[in-house]
Amino acid sequence: MEAFRTLIRGWLGKVLLVLFLTPLALVGIEGYFSGSNEEVAIQVNDQEITKTELDNWIKSQKDQYLQGVGGDETLLNTKVIEDQVYDAAIVRALLIQQAEKLGLQLSDEQLGTLLRKQQAFQQDGQFSQQLLDNYLASSRSTINQLLTNFRQQTALSLITQSVLSTSLHSAKDTESLIKLISQERTTHLAEIPLANFAQDFVATDAAVKAYYDKNIASYNRAANVDVKYVVLNKSEFQNRAEVTEQDLQQVYQAYSANLAKDASREISHIMIATGDDGHKDADASKLAQTIQAELEAGAKFEDLVKKYSEDPVSKEANGKVDGYTVGAFGDAFDRAVLGLKQSGQTSAPVKTEFGYHIIRLDQLSGVDVPPLASVRDELMTQAKEKKVENMYQDAIGHANETALETDSLEALAEQYKVSVQTARNVQANNTDIVLSDAQVKQKLFSEQIAEGDRNVSTGITTTAGSTVWFKVSEYRAERPQTLAEAKADIQAKLKRAEQVKQAEASVKQLLADFKTKPAKDALATSKVNFTDLGPVPRYSALLPDDLEKVAYSVPAPTKEGFWSVKSANAGEYLFIVAVSAIGQNPAFNLTDEQKVQVVNRFDPRGQNELNDYIEYLRSQAKVERKEQKN
Repeated sequence: MEAFRTLIRGWLGKVLLVLFLTPLALVGIEGYFSGSNEEVAIQVNDQEITKTELDNWIKSQKDQYLQGVGGDETLLNTKVIEDQVYDAAIVRALLIQQAEKLGLQLSDEQLGTLLRKQQAFQQDGQFSQQLLDNYLASSRSTINQLLTNFRQQTALSLITQSVLSTSLHSAKDTESLIKLISQERTTHLAEIPLANFAQDFVATDAAVKAYYDKNIASYNRAANVDVKYVVLNKSEFQNRAEVTEQDLQQVYQAYSANLAKDASREISHIMIATGDDGHKDADASKLAQTIQAELEAGAKFEDLVKKYSEDPVSKEANGKVDGYTVGAFGDAFDRAVLGLKQSGQTSAPVKTEFGYHIIRLDQLSGVDVPPLASVRDELMTQAKEKKVENMYQDAIGHANETALETDSLEALAEQYKVSVQTARNVQANNTDIVLSDAQVKQKLFSEQIAEGDRNVSTGITTTAGSTVWFKVSEYRAERPQTLAEAKADIQAKLKRAEQVKQAEASVKQLLADFKTKPAKDALATSKVNFTDLGPVPRYSALLPDDLEKVAYSVPAPTKEGFWSVKSANAGEYLFIVAVSAIGQNPAFNLTDEQKVQVVNRFDPRGQNELNDYIEYLRSQAKVERKEQKN
């Protein structure tokens, strides 16, 4: 838990990266458009935050952390994430409400200008109304809902930036901070192996017990399992797969279809609207068939657009759908477009959620399907891969059936001529190439296993591409370690402490000499050897972080030729870190704008003032967490 809290340290933390979105982010925007019947999770003054919104934010935050831990959900603490998101959702609501109260909002005209500049709505460097319409259609939102979201997000950005930027920094403050950050220290480093000390030391039983009693809270035996498992690899089917000519033809057809799908298409359509603002479905279908009949009788498409189409945007352009993209109008629409092979060809009426469409292909470009002979080798490889994949997936399906019917790993292993493997005392932090996989661990230490599920699992696909079935024979929950179990670790810790103590004693006189003598005189009577590292700038990675902190924690040398020194133990060494001179990094030459950025990054005053402001808003607010329905 503590390690995870460190990952998200800061009471606002990284969670605000999800909730304090950039004002015009066009990702996940549908979460803002919940219906009026949505279950309410939190009420902040008069504002309701729905359970759907909160769940979406929690999922987004979990997804971010999962990226940082390689998808291993066992490393996350869901309760901590939920608490952080809950807190940040309240903060977000309070700041937006305060921004509205203070009038920190953009006008409709300003929001419209901002909207039109978004890259997602640009085509050839110009705003595209069609791209905006396509986005609204795919997100099932209206322009008013989109603008409402923009208004809230810009208000949030305005109020946070206004508070952050009000902290006062004099020119002297700025220069002092820049000078401190751009510092470099001429550093010398000595390494003293701890293994040279206390080689025969063995902690007494009394010392071990005293340490155990004092630190018992940190000694827990992690949950662990005894498990048998079977692994099936795709490679086992490589030699069994034989590609036929029919297989090759199927791959070639798919290859040709993909080339056609990737082609650039310009289309026009006639739309008959349905729904609340349109015709009844039967009437719209009948009208679309009438239009189709008129087209077949020789009527011009453009004339029928003007006469019938109920899409106001495309109607002004003789039916042209500006910036058509796959997915904008749904699968049925896309299938109809892909079915048109020649310019001027029109589709039969196609039904979508918007109504009925008759589509015309105006231009098709970029299609050049090579003959099979020229791509035969490439497609043969693809066909083999497809065959292997199909055989592998069939095997997984049959293996799952065997596991369900027999509850026997041995039967499954016999079916595919693989071995049953056994592992005992497996913990979540194990390093086994199979059992350490994130998906496998999630199942091994699931609530179902903890509650007694001892059946053969269904197949679990690992990140390496293999599939695993397991059967847990024993689950042991987390519990405090006994003194006997903790003894070896405690003895090692006590021995290391003794090694550090003796190592520090061995250099005690040297450290004292550095305080009263020039460095060359102090070193003359010592056997300790230092490595000269030269100037070490801050954040340079020339030293490990913990040793760099030591180098920058010692005071400046008091006299020419003197060193400021400090010892620190890390890993298997006692280090002596010495600084002989302090200067300025010549490469750290900043513009005025960069100096402001550095001050904002390293000076906490602005963030502290924002935190204080948020606490004030909390103290004045009425916040209620609603009971969730079962």
